[in-house]
Amino acid sequence: MKTFYVTTPIYYANSLPHLGSLYTTLIADCLTRYKQQRGFETFFLTGTDEHGINIQRVAERSGLTPKEHTDKIVKEYKEKFGSFGLDTEHGGYDIFMRTTEPFHYAGVSELWRRVARARTPKGNDPIYKGHYEGWFCASCATFKTEEEYIKPEREGDAPKCLEHLVALDRVSEESYFFRLSDYAEALIEFYEARPDFIRPETRRNEVMSFVRGGLQDLAVSRLRSSVSWAIPVPDDPSHTIWVWFDALPNYITAIGFGNPEREQAAGFD
Repeated sequence: MKTFYVTTPIYYANSLPHLGSLYTTLIADCLTRYKQQRGFETFFLTGTDEHGINIQRVAERSGLTPKEHTDKIVKEYKEKFGSFGLDTEHGGYDIFMRTTEPFHYAGVSELWRRVARARTPKGNDPIYKGHYEGWFCASCATFKTEEEYIKPEREGDAPKCLEHLVALDRVSEESYFFRLSDYAEALIEFYEARPDFIRPETRRNEVMSFVRGGLQDLAVSRLRSSVSWAIPVPDDPSHTIWVWFDALPNYITAIGFGNPEREQAAGFD
């Protein structure tokens, strides 16, 4: 039988569900049911992204632990989706994915280990330990370059995130890095060999231009003393895994990556 895997983004659990999350999940639900009517075996995922400094801070302000806060938010999501018939009971999603699930921890840890054991196109270790200093946006969960923030008007003030308009945190600490700079040439070759891989053409040109401009290595961990609400780095519990390295793999951990016993998702890998 033909298979079709449908996902929404996983929603960041710092606040309650809103119209955008309902709209997105309704579209995914419609697509899933359409494919089922045409004979596909489907697997439909939605869920929540639950780690990171932003959630840690929101929970602290609410007088809750991060787990208590995310449990509360997830309950709201499930109730709202259920009232629109989007849950499993009404033939909707097959899994409400939570990045706090033990099987997700196992899958992300396995991904980290596989990446660390590999080699870059230039023969280097993909993950290495270094030192990072820069401006960090808790809402974006990422470091910002000078082009990505608003410079302060007064000396001594912190710059602000262009997207969220919140003050950035100055971070200077040890970090693990992903050696993204080693992949630029290989990515260009890949895109040129597969012109339809990125569509439309305007976006393809945009990505090609960005990669040709040179890629910077990416910080993929934080010190546990700075961000404790996160998945520990395998074999180094003094560091936690950057929330994006944790969140994005949910689409593969949900269907069995690092967890072969997840039979319900067999056939969607």
